[in-house]
Amino acid sequence: MEYLHHFGLSEDPFRNDHLERFLHESPPQLDAQRRLERAVRQGRGLVLLTGPVSSGKTTVARALFESLEEEAFESRMMVVLRASADFAWLSARLARELGVEEPASEREALLVQIYERLAIVREDGRHAVLIVDEAHALARGGALEEVSALVKLEYDERRVLSVVLVGTPLLDAAIAGDPQLAHHLDARVALRAHSAEEAAEYLEHRLRSAGGDPALLLPGAVAALHQLGGGWPGRMNTLADNALFEAYLAGRTQVTRSEVERACEALGWSEVDSESEAPSPAAAAAPSAGRAMAESTSPELDELEATFSPTTPRPPLRRPVPERAAAGRTVVAFQSDRSPKPPPKLEDAVDELFTELIEE
Repeated sequence: MEYLHHFGLSEDPFRNDHLERFLHESPPQLDAQRRLERAVRQGRGLVLLTGPVSSGKTTVARALFESLEEEAFESRMMVVLRASADFAWLSARLARELGVEEPASEREALLVQIYERLAIVREDGRHAVLIVDEAHALARGGALEEVSALVKLEYDERRVLSVVLVGTPLLDAAIAGDPQLAHHLDARVALRAHSAEEAAEYLEHRLRSAGGDPALLLPGAVAALHQLGGGWPGRMNTLADNALFEAYLAGRTQVTRSEVERACEALGWSEVDSESEAPSPAAAAAPSAGRAMAESTSPELDELEATFSPTTPRPPLRRPVPERAAAGRTVVAFQSDRSPKPPPKLEDAVDELFTELIEE
């Protein structure tokens, strides 16, 4: 696009797609992956990964999935596209993934089918792992309380399945509110936000990966992206992309703090604390809209559930009916009759001076 070429970028550096060349091994995500992998490799039953919208949960879950060797693990990754899902839905899809052609309609019979397949995996010397992304939908569907039935299955005095649930803090709260399920929780991992230094390294990596110069984000802009983005990767991506466009419209070759603040205001975001989830009004409205769409098209969504295995190609994790649509690309609205600009802030003055020094 024209505004990307304006900054010497060969492609969009802040896209939220899961492209390998843009992946950055940031400390928060590496730490979470190591903790999850330790639990899975030890054969733990129920494992939990939580984080706010746009925190990078799917990136961590996918990295975990791809780290599990086919020789040692029978791994599956499912993305729940619907607003809510019950235990029958989850167990039937797990059964199909394990090779059951006609899953039983009765709960007990279905569990027997799953157990028989898992026993075969165990006899083969491998461990079965099920990773469920967007698992907060299971809490809405009342399925969490029965997940313990899966993780308690044993063969030859060893658990035959590890279940990794990935979701928002709503999932964490739902498990904490169920004493039986909380009792079976073997490991809990909560993604933390990027520090200011980690955020600067992340943004620099994204720009370099797109053929750009990290200097196009002035220090004030980097600080604002971390502050207003809460230190969460997806949120910083969206804010940075819109700030680039603001700078392009202003005819600038670098992004200052003012462009980031204008982008944040246009998106309707408010500043968030890096340790908590505080969605904007638009984000808060998104789940209800997503539920309405999902419930009205549940038969079609059944066919769209994304499932991955080590023996099949792994396409990018895209969700046709995302509940976090507010964190994706947003068109910035502009008015032709803008009010007079306020006096420049100290941060802007520093950025302007930084620009002049570079030009000299």
